[in-house]
Amino acid sequence: MSSLRDLGNEHFKAGKYKEAEHLYTQAIAEHSRADPKVFSNRSLTRIKLQDWANAESDARKAIELYGPKGKAAAMKSHYYLAQSLLPQRHTAEALVQAKYAYSLCLESRDSSAELISQFILRAKQAAWQARESTRLREMNETLALVEDLLEQQLRRDLAAVEERFRSGELGETGRNEERDELEQEAKQRRENIRRAFEDPDKPDTAERVVPDWLIDPITFEIMHDPVITTTGVSFERVGLLKHIKAAGCDPITRLPLSIDQLVPNVGLKNAASEFLDKNGWAVDW
Repeated sequence: MSSLRDLGNEHFKAGKYKEAEHLYTQAIAEHSRADPKVFSNRSLTRIKLQDWANAESDARKAIELYGPKGKAAAMKSHYYLAQSLLPQRHTAEALVQAKYAYSLCLESRDSSAELISQFILRAKQAAWQARESTRLREMNETLALVEDLLEQQLRRDLAAVEERFRSGELGETGRNEERDELEQEAKQRRENIRRAFEDPDKPDTAERVVPDWLIDPITFEIMHDPVITTTGVSFERVGLLKHIKAAGCDPITRLPLSIDQLVPNVGLKNAASEFLDKNGWAVDW
């Protein structure tokens, strides 16, 4: 006979997230208050439902139940915590949690490494964008006022979507699609407004962006001395050498990798050097 957790897993795999959440909740109430896996599973389910605050609570509970001795098993819970924090704009903690999950992933050679590394890059970009927003808004009070009005409108629009979801007018898919569309539209408006406020004679009034190709996939810092692996991915030399000595494999593919297989990426090194020469601010990224 299947347990409530197993039934929840089956519903989750079928994309029935509300039903899965209900089954996990039943399991916790009846006999699984001390089972971190159920809290971790419900956290992921709530992420799918975009219930960020409750997903955060479940992930924290799972980590607590795993305890120090279960840190390897808690890797996904740390990742779920990061995923729930980022939409709530707790970017600094989201980044810390995601990096910790990534380090555990590399230690265990888990297949989630590439997925988590992509999330970390998004989280770091979000943290940078938050700092950039503060910098630009402090430079121009009118820009700050306009962006505040845009943010207020977005909150009203999102609240209206949630109300339609609660009333049954929208299903889960429709609700998520409308939320994503509203957030994407708001992002585009912010970018357009910032371009309009740029002053060609004052470079500091433009939003500063670090290109993805400049970022090391292990440390998520800007590369200065990149090397390329047999799979065609470039890494900062120091970080990759440290990883190879510890694990003996490619950090992304987990295939065997030795130091003598690395080749300097001269083109990328020159491009990175040129970018940093023209954009000294990037060292703080």
